[in-house]
Amino acid sequence: MSRLSILFLLAICLLSIVSGQMDAKTKKLIQLAKENNGVVKLDSNAYFKYTQGKREYGMVILLTALGDQFRCVPCREFDPEYKLVASSFRKGKEPNKVFFGHLDFQDGQAVYQQLALQTAPNVLYFPPSDASDKKDAIKYDLARNGFSAEPLAEFIKNQSGISFNVVRPFDYGLFLAKVILGLGALAILKLVYRYFSFILFHKNTWTAATILTVLVMTSGHMFNRIRNTPYSLPGPNGQLSYVASGFSTQYGIETQIVAAMYGVLAFAVVNLAITIPNFDDKWRQRAGVYIWVSCFIVVFSCLMALFKIKNEAYPFKILF
Repeated sequence: MSRLSILFLLAICLLSIVSGQMDAKTKKLIQLAKENNGVVKLDSNAYFKYTQGKREYGMVILLTALGDQFRCVPCREFDPEYKLVASSFRKGKEPNKVFFGHLDFQDGQAVYQQLALQTAPNVLYFPPSDASDKKDAIKYDLARNGFSAEPLAEFIKNQSGISFNVVRPFDYGLFLAKVILGLGALAILKLVYRYFSFILFHKNTWTAATILTVLVMTSGHMFNRIRNTPYSLPGPNGQLSYVASGFSTQYGIETQIVAAMYGVLAFAVVNLAITIPNFDDKWRQRAGVYIWVSCFIVVFSCLMALFKIKNEAYPFKILF
């Protein structure tokens, strides 16, 4: 055998060894993903191992604080949705192009310190990278997109270019319960219809329903439905935050607070315009005016204070 042939064989062997080493991380991730329905359990060392250097794959990592001492309700709420996305991706056509990792605070305090994270949960996406590249992680905006699996799946599709569908398991128990409740409601409705049908056709019923719909819609309910906004999120100090700063985000509980304020203000105006003038006693009229005007001023001051929380530059206030 000539020297040229020997050198050629050696080169092939070296290339196969190098390629095997480069692909070792991918092979290990495939094995770990199969063992846990698509989610790879990480610690600090594994986090740095699979997110640094050459990557022939994309890596999605969920950072949580599930310990009882942290009381991270959003972490527990989002965890099953994240697992659903991971299991759904594994059922797609390219399950080994993107892997899903999970790093809890108890296993990855070094990572939390390096990233200077003060809140949880957080989702990071690491795109494929060459050894010479230093691509930064792309953070998924949970505050804007909420905790549902579908927006996260859409985010991964956009970043990786791989299309897949979220496959939710069919809940037969819930379906059966809904059927039983539906049949029971129809039976009850048939029994009581003759006695309460006048309520359905009364103008006050439709008036109340219309006012309630207006209050709910003007408070931002449809924004929450379209954006899948979270009900609330923990603030920097770990306590729940009820008002989201900025005009482009809001929480579900925030819209409920605003709707309640709108309702009280509307009720105060209606009483001042309709109920109070019908009182025969002037002292009752005066007391009613004082009460409802005071209520209007106090609640409207709270509404302006809430608006200032969302926009610190807002210069106006009444009482607060």
